[in-house]
This record gives sequence, C-alpha cells and structure tokens, in this order.
Amino acid sequence: MSKRSFTEFASKDAVSVSPILEHVEDLLKAAKALKKELQTFRDAPEPNDQIITILKRHNEKILPAAKLLNQDESTTVSPTESESQKIQKLNNGSKSSGSAPAGFLIPPPVLLTRWTPQDIPSSGLPPLPPVLDPILEQAALTHSGMTTKPTEMSYERLEWIGDAYIYLLSTSFIYQTFPNLSPGRSSQLRERLVKNDTLSNYTVQYGINKRTKFTPEFDLHGRIGGSQASQSAKKKVLGDVFEAYVAAIILGDSEGLLRASPWLKSLWSTTLAHEIRSEFRAQPKVAQNYSSKDEGSGDNQQVPRSDLPPKVVLSQTVGTKGVKITYSDVGEPKKDKHSGKLPWYTVAVFFSGLGERNLQIGVGSALSKKEAGANAAINALQNTDLIKRLQKKKEESLKSEKMAESVTEEYDNWS
Repeated sequence: MSKRSFTEFASKDAVSVSPILEHVEDLLKAAKALKKELQTFRDAPEPNDQIITILKRHNEKILPAAKLLNQDESTTVSPTESESQKIQKLNNGSKSSGSAPAGFLIPPPVLLTRWTPQDIPSSGLPPLPPVLDPILEQAALTHSGMTTKPTEMSYERLEWIGDAYIYLLSTSFIYQTFPNLSPGRSSQLRERLVKNDTLSNYTVQYGINKRTKFTPEFDLHGRIGGSQASQSAKKKVLGDVFEAYVAAIILGDSEGLLRASPWLKSLWSTTLAHEIRSEFRAQPKVAQNYSSKDEGSGDNQQVPRSDLPPKVVLSQTVGTKGVKITYSDVGEPKKDKHSGKLPWYTVAVFFSGLGERNLQIGVGSALSKKEAGANAAINALQNTDLIKRLQKKKEESLKSEKMAESVTEEYDNWS
C-alpha cells in the first residue's frame, strides 16, 4: 500500500470539522438528558423495568449520534475505506486485502434485557435479518470444501466469531431472566440454545441450508462413488452455518449488532418459552395469593413473606403445631426431554395433621430434586381452594388452643 502524501491531507475541506462538532454536541446533550433522568433512581438497589424503559428511549438518540461520529472517523481516515474490508470476494480471482473488521463489537447493556412472555412470538419464528454485506453473506453460505484457492474464504472464520457472539448473548439473556438459577442449571439452559441440534434446526427452518454451497457428500443422497456424510456431521455443519450467518449479520454493517440481538432474543424465546413463562408466573402468583390477610377470617397470624423460598412460604402459610409437611420422590425415573440425557426428577409435597394424613397437596418436576421440591411447593400454594381449606383448619386449631389456654388460666386463678 502506497503512503498518502501531505497534499492528500491538505486537500480536505477545512470546514469538515464543523459537522463533527455538531455530532459531538448532539451526543453530549443526549447523554446529559439521560443522566438527569436517571438521577432520581440513584438509590435504586438494581435496574428495574422503568430504568430499562428510560435507557431504551434515550438510546434512540444516543446510538445514532455515536454512529455518526463513527462515520466521521471512517471518512476522515480514508474516503476509500467505505468499501467492504471484511474478507475478499469469492470466486473472482481477486487477491485478499488481508484486512479484518474495524473492531469487535460489544453489545451495550440496553440490548441484553431479560426475556418476558411478550418476547415469545405468537406463531412461527421471528423474521430472519438480512446480511447487508454481500461479500460476508457469500462467505457465510460457502462450505470450505467449495473453495478452490487458499486465499478464498468460507464460513469457517465467521463461524468462529459467530460462536462467541452466540455464547455471550445467550449467557446474558439467561443471567438477566433467571436471577435465582444456579450456574449449573443456567449452563443447561444455555446448552439448549447453542447446541448443534438447536442451531441446525434454525438453519433448516429458515431455509438457510438451501442457499448454502455444500460439497456433494452433504447432499441428501450422498456423493456417487463417495461416502455420504453422517447425520451428526450434517447437523454439525448446519449449526456452523447458522453461527456464520449470525456473525455476517453483526459484521455486515454498523447496526448489525442492533438488529441481531433482538432477533436472537425473540428466536431463543421460542426454545425456552416454557421456562420464561414459568419464571414470570410462579412468584407473582405466590405474592398475590399469600401476601395479604384474609379480611373475612379475622386471623391475626403473621403473613408469610413472598420473597422467601417457596417451601418456607408454604410452611408459614399452612404449618402449625402438630402439622408435618414432607417431600418425597414420586413416579418413575425419567430423562429430560430436551437433552435426552439428564435425569428429570418429580417430587410431591404431603401434608399430615389437622385431621389429614399424607395428603398430597402439590407436585413439581425439575433437573434437580431441590428445584423439583420448590416447584412442588409453588404448585401447592397455587391450589387456592386447598390452601384456604387448610388455612381454615389451622385457624380453628389455633382458636381451640387459645381457648384451652384461657380455660386453664382461669382454672388456675380460681384454685
């Protein structure tokens, strides 16, 4: 590459700095407005939905301003650098430029908010974002066996960086959505999102495989006179293609990450729909049903705190003297339907006392006995009719106990 002369720099328009300053001013104004509005939440223990909403609203101004400054930088360095510099063109015999993307894009926190049931599509999959750089798109859809020269690019390098983005984004969404989930269980959820079975299914569902150039052995009927690729090998290749396509979306233009993140969030929500809905369904119901007194009962007992573990909430709700609440395994041993390998535990909770004996009041399942027991307690707490009946028995028992104490005290006073 030849060195650029001083004349090239001197020929730039002197007034070109003025629009850059305007872009800087716009960014500062947007940042100051955001800071001012967030000042009222300074004492908040952690970000809440209202804070997230404020961030999204202000980022509509901050991100475009930052994008304009990024464009200012690119045009200032070299007007010719607006052409794609990711990889060389395929199958045209041109030499590689040897240049890599300008930098590894890091997703801002505003893109990594938790899943909610509203993120789950009502039907089908979310629309597939296009790759805006045709060179990257061609590379993402080309198997390495279809290249004829060492300098030609396939999806392999894009798959490597796409894998990193997929791990980062999936980890962030799981961490934000399931705050009480153990690291081991969180890893199990992430494995369901990133494993070849899942990614290859996405590739087929979107029809990306039909656009990809594969070697003959990956054809449905195999290569004549050659060995047909195994199903596991085909699945691995289809998963790699999806990872490469994700990387091509992100690296294809300056807003690629802004388009890819919400798309993956919505897509993955279809795979974890049950877990997402359960997370938002369980605790609110417990809090709603058992966070206030029964106004008509006249009961003065302490109200169970809904932020406690479900087993503790259940014990405080229906437990009393003479009552025994136990948890036991039920049903035949099973395997997790998603992995097909991990054990799937089912635990039931039983109530004894107040005239009941081994009454099953709830059942729950999970990948660990501890979580299955907690789900059983939640299931019991959500059975409002049964809980009210047991609470009534508990109240009657407490009243009888108080009455007996009063009679005993009165007898002692007379004696």
